[in-house]
Amino acid sequence: MKVYQLNFEGDLTYLYELSETPIIQKLREELKGETMMNNNHLKSNFALNPSNLEKSNIAKYSIINNITKKIIEEIDFNDRTFINRLDSEDKVKESEEFLPLVNSIKDSGLLNPIYLLEKGHNKYLIVSGWRRSLALKTILEENPNKIWQKQAVVFREGTPVDLLEKVSIDENTKRKDLSILELSYKFNKLSEEDKVPMDDILKIFGIAKSQFYAIRKAIDFHPVIKEILEEIGPVKADYLDKILLELIKNNKDKKYHTEEEDLVVSYKHKTREELKDILASLKADNNKSKKETNIFDFKRTSKKTTITIKQNISDDEYQKIQEFIKSITKK
Repeated sequence: MKVYQLNFEGDLTYLYELSETPIIQKLREELKGETMMNNNHLKSNFALNPSNLEKSNIAKYSIINNITKKIIEEIDFNDRTFINRLDSEDKVKESEEFLPLVNSIKDSGLLNPIYLLEKGHNKYLIVSGWRRSLALKTILEENPNKIWQKQAVVFREGTPVDLLEKVSIDENTKRKDLSILELSYKFNKLSEEDKVPMDDILKIFGIAKSQFYAIRKAIDFHPVIKEILEEIGPVKADYLDKILLELIKNNKDKKYHTEEEDLVVSYKHKTREELKDILASLKADNNKSKKETNIFDFKRTSKKTTITIKQNISDDEYQKIQEFIKSITKK
């Protein structure tokens, strides 16, 4: 697998692709040359740049509208089909980044368009530009007469889903990277709801299978692990989540497991190999404990009681058990 550095109009785009795929052949036709790049230089860019690579398709399936109060009011903000963010509208508005975004749009205008998809009669859903759309909504509540000229790219109904997904993903690679939890949500949605093959997801996001599986599981991690997920990454978080589950198994009768949670958090600076050893040791202890609690098997009916010992015992142990049973059953 090769890693290409593609340069379009001065904007750097990273891409993981097999050199013989049709999309690379297409890119080669558009580029005069290609530059190999070391993996260590890769940042968190996961997708192609639709503003360049998909320019012709965007023009084919969309129209460009002015942004007015009316068009913002026709957006269904509750339909998050293409929204990759997990934060709610209220959470976005309460974030430290929201007011500066609103002020920036007020002062400098809308530097990047929002992308919408027609949804029935005079209704739209957001494909790209979730935060910008919320900022526009706030501004237009204050100034209903404000107009942004040709800043809404509106896709017609029937636009191919793969094009919409590329535009949606690009929102997070060009503006602000998705968090691991948001990626986890996205991976699960693509593979389960949209039935996108894993190989296609790997190509779109430029990641390996091991990363895909680790990230995909993140949405189900224990809340304590989710809090440190961005700090330690999905692979170490996966180990810590499994370690915490094993510790809870050891103390399943407890109502709260704050001690176990604190212990696992203290492990966050350990290496993957150290965490792997800790997990293996805990599993071994739990399996041993489980076997010890299941040594005996009791079956009782109205006529008889059968006790089965599920391990080898010595002659001396056998003799003692016989004597004990005789003593307690002697009438």
